[in-house]
Amino acid sequence: IKNNKMRRIIQRIGTTIVIAAAGITVPAYSQILSMDIIHGGIEDSQVILQEFLKPFANILGSDLNAGWYNTARPHELGGLDVTFTVSWAKAPGTALTYNMADMLLNGTPDFSQTSMAPTIAGEQETRPSLSYSETVDLGGGNSQEVVYSNFTVPDGTGVDFFPLPMGQLSVGLPFGTDVTARFMPRVGYRDYGEIGLWGVGGKHSISQWLPFMEKLEFLDISVQGGYTKVYSSVHVVVEPQSLVEVDNYPDFNWDDQFVTQEVEGWTMNLIASQTFSVITFYQGLGYASSMVEVLLEGHYPIHSVILDESSADFGLTTYERVENPVQMKFENFNKPRFNVGARIKLGVLTLHYDYTHTLYSTHSVGIGISFK
Repeated sequence: IKNNKMRRIIQRIGTTIVIAAAGITVPAYSQILSMDIIHGGIEDSQVILQEFLKPFANILGSDLNAGWYNTARPHELGGLDVTFTVSWAKAPGTALTYNMADMLLNGTPDFSQTSMAPTIAGEQETRPSLSYSETVDLGGGNSQEVVYSNFTVPDGTGVDFFPLPMGQLSVGLPFGTDVTARFMPRVGYRDYGEIGLWGVGGKHSISQWLPFMEKLEFLDISVQGGYTKVYSSVHVVVEPQSLVEVDNYPDFNWDDQFVTQEVEGWTMNLIASQTFSVITFYQGLGYASSMVEVLLEGHYPIHSVILDESSADFGLTTYERVENPVQMKFENFNKPRFNVGARIKLGVLTLHYDYTHTLYSTHSVGIGISFK
């Protein structure tokens, strides 16, 4: 029992990292994230997914814009550092649930137990359900209500944070300027999905242009900016529900379904650092923006009722096969960003930690080697 519980926890954490485009994909994703909501129609599924995935967008946007620097002092010409950083943003308690009573939905909700539903960062055993039906005119003043879909809204992962690991290389250029690159080639796990990351950034010293700064050797001031893009995809399987009576595609293979994410994050900051022997304190103030696009790729079954009175199947439940039914975009532009941290340099080895407040509170830790 203990082993099964531990395996479940590990699967959930791993799955969350995948959704955040920050880790490896695992088969458990399709079991945890139920996509049955697509059966009720594209419009409602998009409304629900928008609330369900919102913490994911904010967490990932915060992660992407962290870890760019650990000092305001640029390298000398030809100097470089290689740093490995892990950043993790945490969703606040208010982001763990959403209230379905506030939504305008086509389906009929069942709030007999609760109207609150978990987001991807939350977890809730008792959740609202939705039912979809069509009134069929049987003639002679008679009608019948035919239910063509019903489901419980998806549960979350129960993990309100997730880490984004990345490696980056910085090189010193002329005129007190550094250029930084982030990169992770696309890697995949069997047929379950893939992930890749790249980014570019730079830092330029302002101190060199201020004559009075020559007397303050411990102090450095720079401007910094960076852009990061992540792509990931995770395989899911959504088949028609058992209540379907007319199946026009009985041999169709639903194996082409993927949830894909393209995420962009960019930031611009004024940073300062104070160096005393082996320790450096640094601060940053600026803006951060992010954009997350989520697409359900492949073919998905959308349930309905046959209303063609000339059909022998009139009044029976069926479904249509829809390709790429949902595309969503989460945008967070020009959010204030404040950052404080400290770095220890022991020879060429560096260790750093910082805290950033932007979309969500974010922590970063890193280790690296630095020359010049």
